Amino acid sequence: AGPNVLAMECAMDEAALVAGADPLKFRLDHIEDPFLVGVLQRVAEIAHWGEPQQSEEGIRKGRGIACGVYKNTSYAAAVADVCIEPDGSTKIEKLWCVHDCGLVINPDQVRAQCEGNLAWSIGMVLTDGLSVEDGFVTAEVFSDAPIPTNGQIPEMIIDLIESPRPPQGAGETAIVAGPGAIANAIRAATGIRLQNLPLRSEELAI
Repeated sequence: AGPNVLAMECAMDEAALVAGADPLKFRLDHIEDPFLVGVLQRVAEIAHWGEPQQSEEGIRKGRGIACGVYKNTSYAAAVADVCIEPDGSTKIEKLWCVHDCGLVINPDQVRAQCEGNLAWSIGMVLTDGLSVEDGFVTAEVFSDAPIPTNGQIPEMIIDLIESPRPPQGAGETAIVAGPGAIANAIRAATGIRLQNLPLRSEELAI
């Protein structure tokens, strides 16, 4: 779900650019599922989508949005704010995520699940690449796996939809929105669409 919807949401953003449309409005104009519309509208509301970002000299800033459906039952939408240093190093400043998995029995647990999914989203775009030599992965222990560190995890705002539907399962729902939002924010900041993951800083250097 994560890699597939990441590709789809990047393509959706490029289509919006070609159409000269706002990425949020473009999605809303082409989505009929009321639950997906609901999470998109809500994340745009809590993230104040459309408001200008404060600029910093030498720093490129961007905001991205993405959404998706997990196993045809649970819905998520996310907004990411990123800043890019001149050397191409990328910092995710803030993440917002709205989640609809039907009736929520344990809100704290669902929020924790969303936070874990968003950390995984960061890893998918920024860090999760294993080195390979002679056809074999060279990582041998967990410390060799390049996962996000605490310093790469931004503030996360998690909002759960009060849904009348029966419980649908939180699972890995937010992974359908987080990676796309981050990748689209990088595109907005730099004008560069990532073609290979994880991100290599030299691709974004100026």
